[in-house]
This record gives sequence, structure tokens and C-alpha cells, in this order.
Amino acid sequence: MKSLLGTTFAFLAVLLLAGCSSPQGDFVPKTETELAQMESLNESAHTAFINGNYEQASAILAKLNSERTVSRPLYQLEQLSALLMDGKNDQAHELMKKIHADLETLFDQKSEEKAQSIWHGEINKVFKGDSYERATFYAFMALSFISKGEYEDALRCVKNGLLADADSSAAQSVDDYALLHYIGYLAATKMNDKNEADAYLTAMKKALAGRGFRYTDEKPAAGDCFSALNRNTPNVLLVVWAGSPPTVVCTGSYKENRNIIRGNNAFDAMTVAVNSGTSFFIPNRLGDVEYQAVTRGGRLMDNVLADKAAAKAAMEVSGNILLVMGYTCCTVGLRNIGSPPVGATFLCIGLGCYVVGGSVHIMGALMNPAADGRFWRNLPAQLYVIPLTLTPGTHRIMLKGYRYSDTAGIAMFNVNVPDNNSLNVIHLPMMTQGAQYSSGLNTKHKNELNEIIGKANANRLAKEIK
Repeated sequence: MKSLLGTTFAFLAVLLLAGCSSPQGDFVPKTETELAQMESLNESAHTAFINGNYEQASAILAKLNSERTVSRPLYQLEQLSALLMDGKNDQAHELMKKIHADLETLFDQKSEEKAQSIWHGEINKVFKGDSYERATFYAFMALSFISKGEYEDALRCVKNGLLADADSSAAQSVDDYALLHYIGYLAATKMNDKNEADAYLTAMKKALAGRGFRYTDEKPAAGDCFSALNRNTPNVLLVVWAGSPPTVVCTGSYKENRNIIRGNNAFDAMTVAVNSGTSFFIPNRLGDVEYQAVTRGGRLMDNVLADKAAAKAAMEVSGNILLVMGYTCCTVGLRNIGSPPVGATFLCIGLGCYVVGGSVHIMGALMNPAADGRFWRNLPAQLYVIPLTLTPGTHRIMLKGYRYSDTAGIAMFNVNVPDNNSLNVIHLPMMTQGAQYSSGLNTKHKNELNEIIGKANANRLAKEIK
């Protein structure tokens, strides 16, 4: 009996010591509780972000980025969104270089082993993002290089983004990120490489056609706005962020099933008007982040987590069975206490089952097959992109988002176009339904915006009354 007890506890101690040791590596070690607390702080930064408090969001995320933890690449991406929305393009560009280095080279074997061990959740590994997150990051980086006139670097980013997009178990979804192909077209056009530009434009058309969107170069049908993308001499590229991002939800008995849920885009169409001019539609679904997120297929890690969950369930069941056997044997032993050979034998067996069953139950409870629930929160559901040719100076941009032909959101911005030969990339927020943003407007323009909003609300109310 003593031998059985000693062996059992020695076995348990070895497992616990082996599984719970914390890897140091090149990272600041964090427990899973500390990583969860960091995620909670990240949620507060996201709240500031969606409320338009970009400086506050960036300040919170800068604190999270101050340590080299396994989650730092994620918080760098979150901070990138805040900087782009705040118009701090130079800071954003420098941050992108750091993110690129982390995504491509940052790896820690100990963290990977810890994430795959039966004792720890997937959150312990270095965050690399899903394929749609990496592809979208490279789209932003390519646009940043284009705005600086560094077109070869922009094309390298496009190719990196397409490689990230190809990291999918759904073969039919590979190479269908139309925005990346369009950015490649812009960069190749700026380099006067017509053959490569035409190849990217053809790939963009194919990606859109595969999703049921028609692209026409000549005599566009009513409502067809893709012909605007063929402009060879734009000096402004508007990138409008709309809707809430795809969300990661972990389900299952042990949170082992990682699911990506579509984002929520309040608009099915969007128009832009410059300086009170004629409104025209912005191409739809070019940068469809939510579609890219939900069509990539599963991951190899999903199989590892499923095996870990199955092992945990088996340990729990086995432990329960042994505890029941222990109770039964001890009961029989006590009833036959007057018959030493029988009673003693059943008591020993029962106590042994209790010890082993309890140990197995404890080990099962300590197993952690939880999937990684981290994701890039500060993304939109869709990126609306439109090239414009504007004279240097300040221009007033008015955006209208529509839902079933009704005005669902209005935004107005003053944007400054410098006198240069670059393609100036301007990121604008129109994140949710009912959005009423204004930036850099004077009192007259703010009053104009309020008047437009009032008319839109009145028209919507009139339709509801009918």
C-alpha cells in the first residue's frame, strides 16, 4: 500500500513540475492570469478606440507594448489602428516596421511548447494573428509605403500579404483578397510597369467575380463604381473603415473550439462627395475584412486542442470511475471487517482506487485545452477604398452609408492635400451604424452636417410612418 501511494504521488509531482515550469526565453514571463488581465486592459483601449478617443487608446496600448510579452505583436497591431485613425502616419509607419519584424522573425520555442503542452492554454504562444489579420496588416503597410513613394517596398508588402492570405485550409479562398491586388495595381502603375499592373488588375477582377461582384472597364452599368479604380493619376486614396470587426469566440466544454464570427457592417453601400459636389458610390467589398476572416478554414492547432480536450475528458471520467470503485470496495471491506483477509483486501483496493482516482482527477482538472481567444479588435468589418484626384489644399469630404437604400450614417471631414507627387493615403472612420463624425470642420460646415443629418432622419421617419 505504501509503495502504491509513494509511486502515485511521485508520478503526480513529476508531471506537475514538468508541466508548470515557466519558460523564460527572450520574453517577460507572464502567467495565464496576467495575460488575461492584459487582455482586459486591451478591451478598455478598444472601448476608447471605438469612441474616437484615439490618443487615450494609443496610450493604454503603449503601456501594454512596453514589455516583450507573447501578446506584444497583438497590442502593436491595436496601437497601429489608433495611430492611423488619429492621422499619425509617420508614427504608424515606424510601428509597422517593428510589427513586420515580429511577425516574420519573432519565435520562442519554449512558449510554443508551453502552448501545446497539456497543462497550458494556447494563449501562451507568441501572437501571430490569423491569415486575414496578417494580410490586412500588409495591406496597410503597402499603402504606407505607397504614400512615401517607395513602390518596390509596397509591392513586397503586397506579396507578403498574399502569402499570408494563402495560409488557408480552404483552397477555394486562396488569393481572393481583392484589396491587396488593387494596391499591387497602384504600386505597379506608379512604377510604370504596365504588365505587372495589368496582372494585378486581372487578379482583382477575378477575386471580385468569384464573390459575385461584376467589374466593368467600359460603359459601367448603373451603380457599377469599379471603373473609378482604373484612374492612373490619383493623388489621394481614401480608406474608409466601416463596421465592427470579426470576433473570435471560444466554445466547447473547455473553450477548446475557436470560432471566427462575422463582423457587423451597418452599410451595404457608401457614397462620397467632395466640396458639396456630386455624390458617387465607393466600390463595395474591395477590402472585405469579415469575408476574409470567415473563409480561411481551420488550423492545425485546432487538432492539438481537440486532442487535449479529449484527454482532459478521459481523465475526468477515469478519475470518477476510480473514485466510485474506491467507494464500493471500501464499503465492501468495512462490511467484511470481521473477515480479515476479505475485508483488508477490499479496503486496500478501495483506498488505492481513491488515491489513484483522486490523482487522476486532479491531473485532469489541471489540464488546459483552451484555445487562443486573442484577435485584432481595432479593425473594421470592411475597408472602402476610393482614389481621387484633388488639387492641393483643404477639401471637405462627405461620406454617406446606406442600408436598404436608407441613409444609415453620415460623416464629414476636412482633409488637407499637400502639394507633392505622392499618392496621399487618408484613413477615415465611419465605424458603426448611425455614425455622425466630424473632423476639422468650421462652424458653418458643422451646421451643414447637422442639417443633412436632420433631413436624413426625417426621411427615414417618414418611410417608417408609411
